[in-house]
Amino acid sequence: MRSEFVFAVLVLLVAVVGVRLLDERHERRNAAVTREAAADVASGASDLRAYYAAVDQEVRVARGAHDQFFVTAHINRNPAEFLVDTGASYVALRESDAAAAGVFTQPADYSHVVRTANGETRAALVTLRSIEVEGLRVDDVRAFILPDEQLGMNLLGMSYLSRLKSVEARGGELVLKG
Repeated sequence: MRSEFVFAVLVLLVAVVGVRLLDERHERRNAAVTREAAADVASGASDLRAYYAAVDQEVRVARGAHDQFFVTAHINRNPAEFLVDTGASYVALRESDAAAAGVFTQPADYSHVVRTANGETRAALVTLRSIEVEGLRVDDVRAFILPDEQLGMNLLGMSYLSRLKSVEARGGELVLKG
């Protein structure tokens, strides 16, 4: 009887210690999950602050030669010069500038007929990872890639501009708002 009592006490002690160890392990896991959640919230708050800063951002572009507006835009983080063209439905990018931005085309990709100042030609329709003008970043922008000889200057068209909060010409400058 005494050995049964000692055995029962030992089983009870092992159970209590086991439960306590499991509780500590569970608490450590919960603390780690809580830290991860807090980091995610902080990261999300940072992302939101960056988003709202971009939404409130305003870029002013001075009128250039021939009453045109020219900007340096970053295509997939690579700079290229553009003429802002509200009459162009899409961004139009010279083949050499596309290649510099890591966008490569094959001859078979040139299946879309487009009209340019140089006449009718074929272009490749692509989706650019991003276009950014002085902090006004737009992701997943549709663009036409044209052979360099068919496009004298890159065009920043409506596939980018229409995704901004506003685009307006006033007082000799173009105002882009994110």
